[in-house]
Amino acid sequence: MTERFFRPTHVSAFRTLAAVSWDAPRDPTIYGSEDVDVTRLMAWLQEVREKTGQKVTPTHAVARAFAATLAEHPELNCTIRRGRVWQRKDVDVFLQVAVPHEEGSKLQGADLSGVVLRQADKLDTAGMARELTAQATRIKNRDDPVLARTKKNLTWMPPWLGRWMMMLVVWLTHDLGLNLEKLGFPTDPFGSLLVTSVGMFGIRHAWAPLFPAARGIGVAVVGRVFDGVAVVDGKVVVRQLLPLAMALDHRLVDGFQGSVMARGVLDRLANPEKLDVLG
Repeated sequence: MTERFFRPTHVSAFRTLAAVSWDAPRDPTIYGSEDVDVTRLMAWLQEVREKTGQKVTPTHAVARAFAATLAEHPELNCTIRRGRVWQRKDVDVFLQVAVPHEEGSKLQGADLSGVVLRQADKLDTAGMARELTAQATRIKNRDDPVLARTKKNLTWMPPWLGRWMMMLVVWLTHDLGLNLEKLGFPTDPFGSLLVTSVGMFGIRHAWAPLFPAARGIGVAVVGRVFDGVAVVDGKVVVRQLLPLAMALDHRLVDGFQGSVMARGVLDRLANPEKLDVLG
């Protein structure tokens, strides 16, 4: 049998060290990003604020665009249970919420929580903002009983046990479908997709990892809107651009499927009159 490989005569010290430092790749994450022209969207959001009184933001618009796109292409709204791909019945979108320390200025002790909007494709942009504000207020006021029980469980649990307990809870609630909410473990707490914003902190570009306990298709990161140069009708003009980054689970979404979803999201953000068209 012909050998397909041979040992090179020289390997650098770094390559030798690298070969023993990392395992073979096992991360299924695929990435994509785009600076979206949101000039029309920003004007549309202002109109919605004036009409509804809701403080709608680009983050709400992004969440709405993803929810509508997943409803349009339900075959993308999947998860993995017991090693097999299952399709979700509902489009649920998780939006992260920053919870400051009770004393306000301290960073250590500040928390990161979130709100899952069930059947998000049935909500318009203002409705998403309204629901998110109501649930986020309860979280920030420490008035969320499920979150309180979850934190209590984490308090007594030794760190070495935390990972295994998380995996066990995910397996029981997600893979087996058991309801453990009375024990402080919510069912499917992250929904179809996670959306987080760094733009609210003044950050333009960022990426987020896939959270192991989340069983959605990925996480979208919304950056800070900035004035940038774009070409419109052959002319160089200044437009409002929104950085949007995405990390997808390659076990559920391939390049073709991801591009279909991206086109749907970008089209809705570029043409905001399509955002609140409820299917």
